Amino acid sequence: MSPPRHNLPLSAGEFVSFVGRERDIVDLGHLLANSRMVTLTGTGGIGKTRLALHLAERVMRRFPDGVRFVDLSEANTHDQALRAVAVGLQAVEDDARTMTDAIITSLRTRNLLLLLDTCEHAVGPMEQLCRAVLRDCPRVRILATSRQPLHVPQESIWRVPPLSLPARPTPTDPYAADPAPIPRRDTQRYESVRLFVTRAHAARSGFEMTRENSGYVAEICRMLDGMPLAIELAAARVRVLSVQQILRRLDDRFQLLTSDGSEDLPPRQRTLRAVLEWSHDLLTEPERLLLHRLSVFSTWYLEAAEDVCSGEGVDPSDILRLHFSLLDKSLVVMDAEIDGTTHYRLTETVRAYAAERLAQDGGRDQRWERYLRFCVTRLEEWAKACCAPLAWNERLAQLRLLDHHRENHARVVDWALSRGRVDEALRVCVALRPYWMVRDLAAEGSRVLERALDTDPDGQSPHLRARALALHAELRLDLDTVPRVRQLATCALEAARACREAGAAASALATLAALALRTGTPEEGQRHADRARAWVARSGDPITEATTLEVMARLARRRGEPDLAGGYLEQSIALAQDLGDRWSVARCLHGLGSLAAERRDFERARELFTEALSVFGELEAAPATAHCARDLGRLYLSQDETLLAREPLATCLRVSFTSGQRIAVARALEALADLALAEEEAERAAALAGVAADLRTSLDRPSAETLRLRSAAERAVGGARTAEAWSAWRALPLEQVLDRALAFPRPASPGPSGPDSLTPREREVAELAERGLSNREIAERLTISQATAARHIANIFRKLSISSRTQLTGWASSRDGG
Repeated sequence: MSPPRHNLPLSAGEFVSFVGRERDIVDLGHLLANSRMVTLTGTGGIGKTRLALHLAERVMRRFPDGVRFVDLSEANTHDQALRAVAVGLQAVEDDARTMTDAIITSLRTRNLLLLLDTCEHAVGPMEQLCRAVLRDCPRVRILATSRQPLHVPQESIWRVPPLSLPARPTPTDPYAADPAPIPRRDTQRYESVRLFVTRAHAARSGFEMTRENSGYVAEICRMLDGMPLAIELAAARVRVLSVQQILRRLDDRFQLLTSDGSEDLPPRQRTLRAVLEWSHDLLTEPERLLLHRLSVFSTWYLEAAEDVCSGEGVDPSDILRLHFSLLDKSLVVMDAEIDGTTHYRLTETVRAYAAERLAQDGGRDQRWERYLRFCVTRLEEWAKACCAPLAWNERLAQLRLLDHHRENHARVVDWALSRGRVDEALRVCVALRPYWMVRDLAAEGSRVLERALDTDPDGQSPHLRARALALHAELRLDLDTVPRVRQLATCALEAARACREAGAAASALATLAALALRTGTPEEGQRHADRARAWVARSGDPITEATTLEVMARLARRRGEPDLAGGYLEQSIALAQDLGDRWSVARCLHGLGSLAAERRDFERARELFTEALSVFGELEAAPATAHCARDLGRLYLSQDETLLAREPLATCLRVSFTSGQRIAVARALEALADLALAEEEAERAAALAGVAADLRTSLDRPSAETLRLRSAAERAVGGARTAEAWSAWRALPLEQVLDRALAFPRPASPGPSGPDSLTPREREVAELAERGLSNREIAERLTISQATAARHIANIFRKLSISSRTQLTGWASSRDGG
């Protein structure tokens, strides 16, 4: 699974030309090369975010794992700030530890630049997090933007200066005939002038700076203190105003602002406030209303704006025109493109101003009400679509859209609960059930649900409450103790029975059946599962039906009935294939692969695991990928194919670290310890198992697996050497453990090796893998099965004495070069 190199907004790239700051970019690049943390400070509108984004683009190639951008503009609490970072890193939170632990685990083995934008709303939590990252994640560098320093010991503070300005030769009266012109040879010297001219030309293609108007342009830039946002807002007005008119109107606005009590503001805040007020006053009334209403979004696409922001002075048919007018005026900026749909956002400064004006309009609650209704409608439509046939590419597109709108949904639930709209909040949560399941967001979802369920429980719709209680129990299944989960599921079942909510009853019973697997009572579990199927037949809920079938398969496997277990999984696959749900198909293929491995049908098991892995990789589903890769590695071990086991087990460890789940890291280390035992490296196995044991102790998740591994090592090399090896890696930082765990010893028996030993087909596969193609893509290109492609990759790794695809980089060119 190869995550994108970066998640920078569109406004960082080629869509918006970056003017000026050349010297700053160079100097900051040098500073970032020598400092673990750089914080760009300065007043709002000075260009901190834009400068940080372009710096990140410039230095991205230095970081093998790229850049991760985190927008903290709406993170006002400790939990919101940490959650925003976890979401940006795609770290999977687990209630067994704090969000900070998940973030650190995800980062500590990665070599990347972490860009924390707009930290001033959460200085405390960001200061604590940055300290932890700098202490525990040696390959991570931090670039932050904030109106104030974070006061981290290793922090290098860069106060972002205004853009360079032409000096005023003599005092100039804006009402005078003509301000002094700028000599033509000097126009490119001043960043502020270049920015104004570039944005003005974008607004009106025929605009040119001449001797006659250059003095006015210079005076505008001086009046705006070289603040990029203010200059862009002013330059966008050349579409309808001359530079002479812009200068005069700005001066009028400054005089008005300093006469209304705002002179207490710092000078640059007065400047930006003046330009925002002036830009706002020049908007048409529909444009103003739309700008105010857009402040309810963190990010949006056009259809959302049309639905939420129309009416009461804004005609729905005019939204498109008005929206792009605000984009032209630099009040709206592009955010991201999700499967062909462009998203937009407001800069933090403009959003705060627009939200303030929305509150003054008296329409804030009305817009949030419409936004809540929009979210409920769209999410319930999607949840309904998930239960009907839907093309896989459409499911993937919707998942990516929901990924991008996670913060929006969290905010709308918060607003609904703050206004006592609990049923609507529950409807959002229940509709997000398929998304939370696929993305393994059990901790996040259950936390939101718990707050909603605890808000006015007696006033909630009985049917909604029953469904929400059942979902809460389902989410907590792998996070809580057995008594706690049993209590939640039993409560949900009672509520469902009371109102005859079939889907909720089926889900609660399926959770109780799965819980029986943890308590070692499969007979009780089967009774719950049989009752769950009866309720499912009445509910028509294919998601719960698939869950129930998977639980029944696990129960049958536990009872030693593999054929029956396979039958349940085949039923679930047929159901999922009818829906186009490859995620559920992949989960069942993983289960069938495990059954095939138990029957020692190794070829079939490899094919099933490989096919499941391709879907999990497509979804970027880290926990599922790690689990399946671990099982594939163990399959190779059971066949004594230790060299083939290296790649999937290495993948398992890398993905587990990236996911932020320390229990997954422990399991991956245990699997690698088994590999080391198979390769007769008992001391290496003890070292790996020792780290795994420490991780399990810190999580209070003990396992007999580590004891088994230690005993096996003792039988091989004795107690003293095992004890020494057991502690050898435990004091190391986890990033060093990763490096050592993946530094596999060379094979004991040489055999054929090196590039010359590759067969013609293996050379073809190696060249395609070097170009970044996945096993599935290689299989399609060469018309072979994915399992065959996987075997070729494993043989290539063995012959070239490598353990990852990244080590193939440059292989073809070096081979051609002799």
